[in-house]
Amino acid sequence: MANSRVVIPIRNIDPNLRILQDNLLKDGSINFDDISLEELLKKLPSDDLVTKLLHPEVRYEVTDHCNASCIMCPRDEHEHGRAHGIMDQDKYEKSIDEVATLGAKQIVLTGFGEPMLDKNLELKIAYANKKGLLTYIISNGSVLNSKRAQKILEAGLDEIRISFYGMGKDTYNTVMQGLDFERTRDGLLKFIKLRDEQNFNTKIQISYLTLPENEKDEQAFQDFWEPLVDAIEIWRPHNFGDGRDYRDRDEEQTEIVKTTCGRPETGALQVQWDGEVIPCCYDYNNKIVLGNAFEQPVLEILNEKKYRLLRYAHKVGLFNLFPYCDQCDQLLPHADALVYTNRHNLPPEEAVKLSNTDLYNLSEGSNIDKENLNEKYKSKV
Repeated sequence: MANSRVVIPIRNIDPNLRILQDNLLKDGSINFDDISLEELLKKLPSDDLVTKLLHPEVRYEVTDHCNASCIMCPRDEHEHGRAHGIMDQDKYEKSIDEVATLGAKQIVLTGFGEPMLDKNLELKIAYANKKGLLTYIISNGSVLNSKRAQKILEAGLDEIRISFYGMGKDTYNTVMQGLDFERTRDGLLKFIKLRDEQNFNTKIQISYLTLPENEKDEQAFQDFWEPLVDAIEIWRPHNFGDGRDYRDRDEEQTEIVKTTCGRPETGALQVQWDGEVIPCCYDYNNKIVLGNAFEQPVLEILNEKKYRLLRYAHKVGLFNLFPYCDQCDQLLPHADALVYTNRHNLPPEEAVKLSNTDLYNLSEGSNIDKENLNEKYKSKV
């Protein structure tokens, strides 16, 4: 496959200075080879200021720590890519108070890590629920023992998506290195039983990623899990920004013109564990920092020059202005990425335009029509 990775330097700079707009504009993440900053700023439309969240979802990376080293995940690139930690509870609550006033409807408590390694995860779920916000996590499910399962359910979690990439020790343990197939499977089965016996409303979906190492289990995955949970999905892998090379990322190789992924304009606000705001979850090493939601008002970040430049670049197709975006496979068609879903009845070419959490259409900036949701998934409220 074509490899056009672009390395963006991570600069060692005081966090308080790092978020100053002049520093963010000159941190190496923007390519000024063809045009000066002054010329670019003149091109920004005067009516592009925002007064509320562009997307009714906010994603909080409660931690970037993980207890697995899955082969498709660039943990190796992440190890020395940025600082690691767990999100401060007080800063999180203050941020939740803010985004609730800006139109947030759903909070996703997952970034580039395993959220259940945050011992305050249940407190974070409960606090968001208290503010009237839906809560959603993505987990490998490996530490979902009976005690933790009970606490997660009692906290009021609305939806959980479990990544489960194999149907035997030979495949699961090979792909999800560091985890154990039987332990995770048995824990998930107990979690489902507990949810059903105690009549909790938490939606459970299980996701599969088809790789050469586990493709033989694809049908077994569907046969086993589909009757047990509210939804399943089967996908082919993506590159995760610059982390892997599963898909062509060079438009000269594909002979297809790049188009915006929609995320800078209508994607969820992405807040990393230390408060740094990035364009999307594919930027797992914070290559494009747009501000810090724990140190600045969210609307200030959304309306600052760098975020406006990012939206403008995507709107007019100047992807080379942001090299990390320019090399991303999400700018090229990838309808074949979806193998199977029973969450909705949309065709793959439409499904891949959706956020994989709240099914928000990133191309059109609109919620999915509930009539397109399948009955079992829709009925779990």
